[in-house]
Amino acid sequence: MNATPGLARRLCALALLAASGGLLGSACADNESSLFIRMRMAEKAEEGRCNATCNPSEGFWTEDTVDAAYLGSHSAMLLVGNQVVQRGDSDVLRTETSRVQLYEAEVRVTDIEGNDVTPGYVVPITGTVDPGASSEPGYNCADVLLIDGATMDTLRVQAAQRGGDVQVWATVVVRGRTLGGQEVETAEWTYPIRVCFGCSLCVDTSPPDCCKSSAGEGCEDAEDVEATCPGALGAVDCRALHMTCTEYIESFGL
Repeated sequence: MNATPGLARRLCALALLAASGGLLGSACADNESSLFIRMRMAEKAEEGRCNATCNPSEGFWTEDTVDAAYLGSHSAMLLVGNQVVQRGDSDVLRTETSRVQLYEAEVRVTDIEGNDVTPGYVVPITGTVDPGASSEPGYNCADVLLIDGATMDTLRVQAAQRGGDVQVWATVVVRGRTLGGQEVETAEWTYPIRVCFGCSLCVDTSPPDCCKSSAGEGCEDAEDVEATCPGALGAVDCRALHMTCTEYIESFGL
């Protein structure tokens, strides 16, 4: 028989009174405080790759901007904290069981009025978050898909039809499992994302025909376009599109 939430809480309270030690207390505690999402880390382009330092003292972003014309999905590096109490003790040969292995994230994308843009989805993630030292949590990053392909398709049409930005919220719950077998998950964490269509700077070669093949005779070498990390707008090289910027935008028929 399934217990109602109120009955489950009362049973848990009775169990705590009856139990000695406090071992049962950790099982009845709200595990949303054990694991939490701290922030969206700022990513920097270095040698053609985007890197983020997984530390709460490093830079972070408060909003992402995504051009749906050039991206089929959007991911972000989230800083996840672990407040599970340390259990390891070398004096008694007790192994550390409070490390959390992350395995999935549940994501829901809504508009500014709270309506779902598309059905929510669950995506696999990886990463291990060590327990903290003293009162400080342990931290690590998790790369989470904030906008999947189906959601981006919907937002692309909306942004093109509006001729401007579409503001959405990505709400994320990260789940993990301690090495001791305890399931933990974060509370809901919400992050704003602004979606546009064709708002990035797109650079044609000279002459524009060389967008299709820059190896052709008479094509000038176009300057390399600097890499931009996910969440920030940057320049797009038409050679990556294999057509001029105008032809590419028109190919959507929106």
